[in-house]
Amino acid sequence: MSVLAEGVFAPVVLWDQLTLGVVAMDERGVVRAVNDTAEKLLGKPRSRLVGVGLETLLPGHPVAMELLSRARTLGMPCRIRDARIATGPEREIGVALTAVPLFTPNGACAGAMLQMEEVGTTERMEEGERLHDALNSMGDLAMTVAHEIKNPLAGIRGAAQLLDASVAGEDAACLELIRSEVDRVSRLLDHLLGLAEQRPLQAREHNIHEILDHVVRLCVSANARPFPIPDFDPSLPDVRGDRDQLVQLFLNLVKNAMQAAGEAGRVRIATRISHRTRLEQGRRRLHIQVEVRDNGPGIPEEMRQRIFLPLVSTKSDGTGLGLSICQKIVHGHAGQLELECPPGETVFRVLLPAAP
Repeated sequence: MSVLAEGVFAPVVLWDQLTLGVVAMDERGVVRAVNDTAEKLLGKPRSRLVGVGLETLLPGHPVAMELLSRARTLGMPCRIRDARIATGPEREIGVALTAVPLFTPNGACAGAMLQMEEVGTTERMEEGERLHDALNSMGDLAMTVAHEIKNPLAGIRGAAQLLDASVAGEDAACLELIRSEVDRVSRLLDHLLGLAEQRPLQAREHNIHEILDHVVRLCVSANARPFPIPDFDPSLPDVRGDRDQLVQLFLNLVKNAMQAAGEAGRVRIATRISHRTRLEQGRRRLHIQVEVRDNGPGIPEEMRQRIFLPLVSTKSDGTGLGLSICQKIVHGHAGQLELECPPGETVFRVLLPAAP
C-alpha cells in the first residue's frame, strides 16, 4: 500500500470523514474526542469541546444523558430516531442519536460514544429537487398560456381606448374598469413569464452582507415599517452568484416578512455559517445561512407544504408567485430554501454555497 493510501485510510483521517457527528466521552461524561462533523453540528471548535462535560455542552437535554446511561447499563447501543437539541441561542437542530458503550479489553466500561445524525437534510434536498422539477413543468405551461392570453388582452385594451372618446358617464367608468382589470391580468402574466424564464447566471463572487445591506436600504427608502434589523456575522466568506437575482430573492423574502409582521412587528435578517454537513461530489461544502425571521401571524399549517408552489399565497391580494421565484433562484444557485414556523415566528432560511 502506498504512503498516500496509508494516509487516506489512517483511522484519524477516516474519523473526520464520517458524516455522523461522533462525541466520545469517559465514564465521568467528560468529552475526550470529537470528529469534524460533531464540531459543525455543535457549532464549536474541538478545543472548546474536548475536556468539557457533556451536560455542559448540552444543557437541558436529558434525552441524550438518559440514552447514554441506558446504553452503559445494558451494555449495548441504544438509539432515538428523532430528538431536538439546542446548540446555541436560537439554534436548534433535529437529530437521530445513538449511544454506544465503550469497553476496555477486560470488559470494563470505559465510557461511551454519542453519534449524532441531523435528520431531515436529505429529505429537504429531495423535496427541493421535486419542487424544482414541478416549477420547471409549470413554468413551461405558464409560458405557453401567458403568450396565448396576452395577445387578445392587448386587443381588448386597444378596443377600450378607441371607445373611450365616444362614451361618457357610467360607460366611461366601465371602460376604465376594463382597462384596469386588463392591466392587472397582464401584470400577473408577466410574473408567470418571469417564473418560466431561463436566464443564465451572471455568477461572480459577492459579499452577502453588501447584497443584504442594499436590500435593507431599498426597504428603508420606501419608508415601509417595520425596518429590518440586521444581525450579521462579519466573518462569513463570499458567495458566488448572480447579484441581481440574489437581490430579488432577499428583497422578496424581506418584503413578505415586513408585510406579515405589520408596522408594530419585528423583522430580523441573520447570517451565519451553516453547521450542516453536505457532501457534493464527495467533498464537504461550506454553506452560508441567511434567515429572514418575522413575528407575524405565521403560515397556516395546511399551507406550509404548498407555500413554494405557484399561485399559493397567504395574502388576499398576492399573486402567489414571489416564493416560487425565490425557490427557483435558490435552486439555480445550488442552494436550499426552507420554511420553519417556531411558536410566534416565521423563518425563511436560505442556504447558499460559499465561494470556493
